[in-house]
Amino acid sequence: MGFVLFMIATLMFGMFVLLPGDPAASFVEEGLSRKALERQRELWGLDAPLHVQYLRYLGNVATLEFGVSFRAQVPVREVLVEKFLNSIAMMLPALILIMVGGTVIGAYLGWRRGTAVEKTAVLAGLAVESMPSFFAGIVMLMLFSYGLGWLPSSGMGPSGSGGSFVATVFSSDFPRYAALPVLTLAVRGVNGPMLLMRTSMIEIRGSDFLMLLEAKGVSELRIVRHAVRNAILPMITYFGVLIGTLFQGQVLLETVFGWPGIGRAVVDALAARDFPVLQGAFFFTAIVVVGMNLVVDVLYGYLDPRVRVTGDEVRA
Repeated sequence: MGFVLFMIATLMFGMFVLLPGDPAASFVEEGLSRKALERQRELWGLDAPLHVQYLRYLGNVATLEFGVSFRAQVPVREVLVEKFLNSIAMMLPALILIMVGGTVIGAYLGWRRGTAVEKTAVLAGLAVESMPSFFAGIVMLMLFSYGLGWLPSSGMGPSGSGGSFVATVFSSDFPRYAALPVLTLAVRGVNGPMLLMRTSMIEIRGSDFLMLLEAKGVSELRIVRHAVRNAILPMITYFGVLIGTLFQGQVLLETVFGWPGIGRAVVDALAARDFPVLQGAFFFTAIVVVGMNLVVDVLYGYLDPRVRVTGDEVRA
C-alpha cells in the first residue's frame, strides 16, 4: 500500500509539471512587470530546481500537508475536508443501495436463471451501465426536475441556507436535494454487483450441499439463504473496486447536479490551475481507494478461512 501511494504521488508530481502554462501567471494582473511574476513564483516555491520541488513535495505528501490553495488562499486541508464530507453524503446512501440492491437482485436472477425476468434484467442493466454518467444525470434532471418538477435540480439545499455540514445533512430539505444524484449513482452502479452475484449464485446452485438440502426436503427459501451466504463472498472483493468506481463518477455527476463535493472541487481547481487543491484531492482519493482495498483484503481472510490457509497447513 505504501509503495502504491508513493508511485501515485510521483505520477501526480510529473503530471502537474508537464501541464502547459504557469500557475503563477493567472494570479498576477496583466501589465505588471516580470519581477512581480518571479516574486509570486518564489512565494510558492516554483522557482526552485525540479528535484528540490520533488523532494519538498514528497515531504509534504508524507505529512498530508499540501500547502495553501492558490485560489481560496486557505489551507488545502480545510478545502478538502468540507468537499470530501459533501461527497460522502452522496456516495454513502448510493453505496448502500448499490450493494444491497445488487446482492438481492443478482441472487434472485441467478436462482431464476433462464427466465424472461432474468434475461430482461440483464439487458436493462447492461444498457444503463453503458450510458455515460453525465448523460444519465441529464436524463434524470429532464425527467424528475425540469419535466415533472418533483425534485430540485442542483445543490445540497436551498440557496442561501448556509449552515454546517451536519445541519445541512440532517435538514428536512436534504433528502429532496440528494435524491436525484444518489439515484443516478445507484442506478448506474447496481449492474456490477448484480451480475457478479448472479454469476456466483449460478456457480453455487449446482453444489452438492444444496442438492443434499433439496433431497432432505428443506424449503426453497432456506436453500436460497444457504446459497446466498456462500455466493456473497465475491461481493466483499467487489466492494473495494466499487469505491474507486464511485469516486471516478463523482467528477461528472457533481458537475451536472451542482453538488459541492470533491469532484466539483477538482473541476474548479483545474480551471483555476489550483495545483495544491488538485494534488491534495487526487492523493486523498487515492488513500481512500487503496485503503478500502486493503480493508477488503484483510476482511476477506476473516470471512473465508480458506484464504488464510498456507501451503504447510494444506500438506499437514
